[in-house]
Amino acid sequence: MDLGALPITGSPGSIGIALAKLGNDVLLDLELSALESEGRAEIIASPRLMTTNQQAAVIESGEDIPYQEATSSGATAVAFKKAVLSLKVTPQITPDGKLLMDLQINQDSDSGRRVQGVPIIITKSIETNVLVNNGQTIVLGGIYRQDKNNNITRIPFLGELPIVGNLFTRSSARLTNEELLIFITPRIITNNLSISTIQGQLPQVVKGIELDKFGKPVGPAIPVAVPPAPVRAKPWKE
Repeated sequence: MDLGALPITGSPGSIGIALAKLGNDVLLDLELSALESEGRAEIIASPRLMTTNQQAAVIESGEDIPYQEATSSGATAVAFKKAVLSLKVTPQITPDGKLLMDLQINQDSDSGRRVQGVPIIITKSIETNVLVNNGQTIVLGGIYRQDKNNNITRIPFLGELPIVGNLFTRSSARLTNEELLIFITPRIITNNLSISTIQGQLPQVVKGIELDKFGKPVGPAIPVAVPPAPVRAKPWKE
């Protein structure tokens, strides 16, 4: 899936921003699963985050890269540098029930280079504001990554011969372009029922109404059988 935010150039990485809004009826999970099964996409993570109105919340997913660091005593110790994908969101509920979100996205990656043993981290970031309806999915794109791999395959001994060695050597280059897409679906939680719904702990039938995983009615009211109250027997007397 490509939002067409910015074309890939010869640079090792490029960044732009593209924003799309999806309708509530889009079967997002099915479409992403189909793309993943075809090898055209990879779902990195599916986290859930809860925060209060006008309070920032952060999600991080990545790794700590170890390296050797000199201490004040002259010895060496193991230190770590973070290379993570992070999302910081600050939501604000508008008077008409919509959500204004301040989004900040950072993607770190290990460059493979070291300066005095310390890893060099490449960081790409996006900051934007977006106004959406409650429960509407938005897609943020524009963070690109380009990998180029060169492989050389030789036939043992023959490939190392001068002049004719190239006849027994094969070179191949593979260029891979990747775009990071982030799907965000904000929902306003108003009571404990909404919290249980978001956490996936809601039973299928609540007060006689069948609900889907988002707490919306999917069918007519279903009668709920209420067990009779226990009856305590009176003590028997002769």
